[in-house]
Amino acid sequence: MVMRRLFFTAIALATYIVGSIPGPFAQTQYTNQVQTQQGRQAPTIEALVDSMVNYHPYVQAINEGNYQAAAELEIARSSFDPFIEQKTKSRVSGYYDGTNLSQRFTNPVEDFNASVFGEYRIAAGDFPSYEGYYDTLSAGEASVGVAMSLLQNREIDKRRTELRNAGLATSQWQALATSLINDFVYKGVSEYIAWYESALQIQAVTELLNTASEREKALVTRVEKGDLASIVLTEFKANLLQQRLTLAELKQKRDMHAQMLSFYWRSPNGDMLAINSDQPPNDLSWPFWIGNSQLVTLRNALRSHPELDVMKLEQQVVENKVALADNALLPKLDLTASLARDVGAGSETLEGTETKVGLSFSYPLGNRKAKAERAQLQSKQRELAHKLTSTQQAIIQRFEQALIYWAQAKDIVSLQSENAALANTLSKVEKTRFDAGDSDMFVLNARAQNEIKAKIKEIKAKVDLLKSELMLYKEAAMLHSFDE
Repeated sequence: MVMRRLFFTAIALATYIVGSIPGPFAQTQYTNQVQTQQGRQAPTIEALVDSMVNYHPYVQAINEGNYQAAAELEIARSSFDPFIEQKTKSRVSGYYDGTNLSQRFTNPVEDFNASVFGEYRIAAGDFPSYEGYYDTLSAGEASVGVAMSLLQNREIDKRRTELRNAGLATSQWQALATSLINDFVYKGVSEYIAWYESALQIQAVTELLNTASEREKALVTRVEKGDLASIVLTEFKANLLQQRLTLAELKQKRDMHAQMLSFYWRSPNGDMLAINSDQPPNDLSWPFWIGNSQLVTLRNALRSHPELDVMKLEQQVVENKVALADNALLPKLDLTASLARDVGAGSETLEGTETKVGLSFSYPLGNRKAKAERAQLQSKQRELAHKLTSTQQAIIQRFEQALIYWAQAKDIVSLQSENAALANTLSKVEKTRFDAGDSDMFVLNARAQNEIKAKIKEIKAKVDLLKSELMLYKEAAMLHSFDE
């Protein structure tokens, strides 16, 4: 019951994060919620992650779930709390007028499903013969005793099973929380580097456009002098317009990611923070680097992946339930022993110390319910074993796929950097040839367009490498630990 309640809470949290992220067109309410500040620079990635895990309401909701799991453990422990009870019975009409009062203190003991108790009884008045067990001497009767199970419920019972499973629920929730927070951090950092990619591309295209604008001025002068036909200038302006259109599209993309990023970046009060998205940071300060030693660490982390921990803990929960089902197949044999002594004046038959020992036995014939529950739970054990194997394989496969992508991303970065350098060289050579009259505007524009495309692809390749490194950390669930 505890595990199901925590599981559905986790599902609700996961649904929340999907439904709560503002879309690019959700402007009115979103804008009112975002704190704006002129000149606020983008945070470092470490600062972004820190704000997410400490101040974001999604993570705070996860923390509340952990407190709830701890409360469930205390609730389970409460079944072993000592308790006191009092009973009073008095006949208010009729021939007899006996009054009886009893007080009993019981202290449950976890071992053997046992309990120790102390009781005090006192009676006054007359009782009929069939109620003679109420009689005590004038000062009452005091007794102590113990009750325990000898067969069924001796090693395990419902209370101890609930206590053990509540303890597992706390650990299971922590593993689940680690998985949820890692996925959340991955989404936030992914949005950050998407914004970073667009900002870098804008910076590169702007630099090329500034150079082109200067060249436009030179072409205007040459046309005015009659050195060039006006159609050449028109063709150049058309190409320049295409470059400006590319720049405008990149700015649109950048601003969209900046808006989305503000959902993740939070102030200590939990408010969304907007960034000044004009300039990317000079130093990204990338914390999720990949090296040979780090790859070993990430691979080792796969063995203790939180998804596996959740399933392994669920297996333990079912094992405890199987033990309880096995227990239900045993006969009930319970022992009760007590010592009692009356004090005061009264009947001689009540004097002295009484020792009582009682045994109770029961066993349901057939016991079909217990057998069926046991068979059902054994099937559940096999199901979880298959799921665990499948999940282990899926985690390893996802990591290996991410590793292949990372290795290829490194090669692509090298190739795209080389391509961008060649495109830049060709563009410069073509400009020299054009100025010397050995080329035409069509070829020059083509070289300029290729230079811009190559630069954009180079930036994309470098950011894709960052994404691949981030993915490796995500698959190893090492972006953030719940207990950090």
